Amino acid sequence: SAESEEMDETERECVRRGLAPFDSDLPSESTNGIFLDFHLRWNMSRDVCYTGLTDDIESGHIVRMTSNEADDQSAPSTSSICSDDYVFALSAPINEILSSDQPPLASPSPTMVVLCSYDVCLVQTRDIDDLISYARSMQKPALALKYALAHRREVRRHALDQLVDEYFISLLRLGRNRPQRALSYARLKIAAQTMPILLGGDARMWQRWIFLFGRIPGGLFLIRDHIPVRDPALPAFIFEMALEKMLEESCNNILDENGSKNYHLAEKMAGLFLETLRAWGNTYALRRRIQLHRYCTQSQRWNMWLPTSTNQSAPLFIQQAEKDLNRRISQTAFGCLTGMQFSASAMQNTSIRQSLDSSRDALFDIDHLAFRFSQRLHVPDTNDYDNDHLAPAVKIGALDPHLSVVVEALAELELMRERFDQALGYYLALGCHFASDSFSSLEEAAVSTVNSVSQQPESSRHPEGSVIGKYDHVLSLIEIHQLYPILLTRNYNFVDSASDVQIEPPIASLIRLVGLNKAGNFLMESISPPEDTYIDDQNKEKVIYVGANVPLDLVARQLKPRPKLLYWFLYQVFTRKPEIYVKFPTTAVPPKSITDLHRIQFSLFVEFAEENGSGRNTDAASFTEVDRETPFMAFLKAALPHAGVQPENVRQMLESHRGSRIDSPVFARELAFVIEKFGRGTEEDAKEILDLYLRGLQNLYLAVSFAERSKKHTGILWDILVNYCTSPPAPDDAEQQINSGSLFGSLLEAAAHCGADLSSLVSKIPP
Repeated sequence: SAESEEMDETERECVRRGLAPFDSDLPSESTNGIFLDFHLRWNMSRDVCYTGLTDDIESGHIVRMTSNEADDQSAPSTSSICSDDYVFALSAPINEILSSDQPPLASPSPTMVVLCSYDVCLVQTRDIDDLISYARSMQKPALALKYALAHRREVRRHALDQLVDEYFISLLRLGRNRPQRALSYARLKIAAQTMPILLGGDARMWQRWIFLFGRIPGGLFLIRDHIPVRDPALPAFIFEMALEKMLEESCNNILDENGSKNYHLAEKMAGLFLETLRAWGNTYALRRRIQLHRYCTQSQRWNMWLPTSTNQSAPLFIQQAEKDLNRRISQTAFGCLTGMQFSASAMQNTSIRQSLDSSRDALFDIDHLAFRFSQRLHVPDTNDYDNDHLAPAVKIGALDPHLSVVVEALAELELMRERFDQALGYYLALGCHFASDSFSSLEEAAVSTVNSVSQQPESSRHPEGSVIGKYDHVLSLIEIHQLYPILLTRNYNFVDSASDVQIEPPIASLIRLVGLNKAGNFLMESISPPEDTYIDDQNKEKVIYVGANVPLDLVARQLKPRPKLLYWFLYQVFTRKPEIYVKFPTTAVPPKSITDLHRIQFSLFVEFAEENGSGRNTDAASFTEVDRETPFMAFLKAALPHAGVQPENVRQMLESHRGSRIDSPVFARELAFVIEKFGRGTEEDAKEILDLYLRGLQNLYLAVSFAERSKKHTGILWDILVNYCTSPPAPDDAEQQINSGSLFGSLLEAAAHCGADLSSLVSKIPP
């Protein structure tokens, strides 16, 4: 052209460089250097409908789902996710997308002139709405939404809400006309993470998509952390619907398709539901829960401690409660754009920013939700509450396993309503029938705890600390709000329970709920001597003084139907609270209630310590056995002087349990102690004691120690010992034949250890 001929070589080169991005086929000097106008280089198929997809589709970089793949249920989820740019809001900062100025045009489009017989029109060939329309026609809703967000000011024919809806519908595979393919977890996770970014502060859109996620199994569990709790403000029925739907899914997943219990999945879903319920409740309850859990850890309450394997200053549930509280205070619609993260310092800075009445700022109607949940138990929620008296008893209508989630949810709602006695009733009902550990396993552990004490070294006999658990805040709730009377009078009922189901007393339910170790520590701190009671003539029931904590005799009475737990409890009182059980510095005669407990504990020792017995020890080099006591023997030493148990009765009962075999190890040491301390002191008694040590326990050192301290019959006893160690063993006694060679040497060693006269002992050796 004429313009090109007037340019020099430098100017032509600059023009070519400037036009290179728009036309890769720009003619060189060999093509006569003709400069082509834009309208000659412009292409309809490339420029008007260009979306950046053509080259990628031809090169195979973008996977397009064919009709066969749509029908194939086993198609990989990765290809379906990559079929559109669903992760654009997560992969790139949303600020960069919103700050884009120009559409991705391959070349500037010319203004075209359209001639008609009656008019002339100037036409702009393409705008951003054309790009969005073409992306939608290619079934790329994510790309269409990305263009709309990047050029939101130029969009005229499309609504952003509609594009957002199409994005989530395509991502979640909703709609009737879409192929029936399984929804993958990856798609759900992408949708949950992009909801705060794309929905922002639009409360109407949030309501719509919360309801739609509720139709997807498990969908609400994924978006629960992304649902706004402050900005925008959503109506209460949205949160109530979400909680009821989550509760229903939690209950349904306790039993799988085969009818067997899926504890792992059920526990995880129930934990997420309860965590969400607490997070959406009033902030007062959140602060109260943090206080209750921290009360357990401060000053090592009830000997609890945090796991040293983790570098955490608080358990995970305390951290989660603090995170939920911080989100309730500082959550904003634009927080997802600024990348706000929870930190302990942020929690401290915003802790003072709370409503004046934090007990009424729940996101849902607490009373209405409690009524709805109580209907699942087939009993009405009672609201007749008197501030001066305890609330009516908690009533539960069925014992189905899936109702444990409902019972715990009602306990959380009662905490939000500040009805702490009702909340404790639900927790005790939870421990009565819905705790993970059965009463049979708990009782076996209780018996093992007592019987294994004699096998532990002295340094480890004191109760060890235990890690903070799920229900340990119940102990703090009882102590802070002085709910001890509820532990003495059961305030929960199973109104439709079967006749063969045993309703446990509150103390037993508490032990099952928190465990033996923690319950033992709590009871030992709260236990008190037997309190005076009086009979209410009108109600014919014993009334407990409000000032009493947990009287010893009333706890024992509750545990009487569970003798193994009573066996464990009385031993805890005996070892850890001797001043109210076996040591009475202010009186010479113990109370009758205490002596009655001594008789009960003695019978329990005879029943449950029989299998372990005194323990036969064949180790000849064990000097420590002389001073180590069994729990039963320690109890006899402390209780027999108080005359609650008569020594004659003890000897008679122990002999009957041992039978006629002198070599039986059952209660051999206990019987020897009773005969030695409370017997007649005759020669026959001394010989019986020596036989119990030699043949019952087979412990030479105990026998030597007894012979040395029995001054009245020491000569006869030493003769028996020498004869026992030097006489040839019986042919049928294989064990005695093995140890016969070392018995006399062990006798000399034991005698030297006890301070006996070795010269007189050697003189007794037969030639």
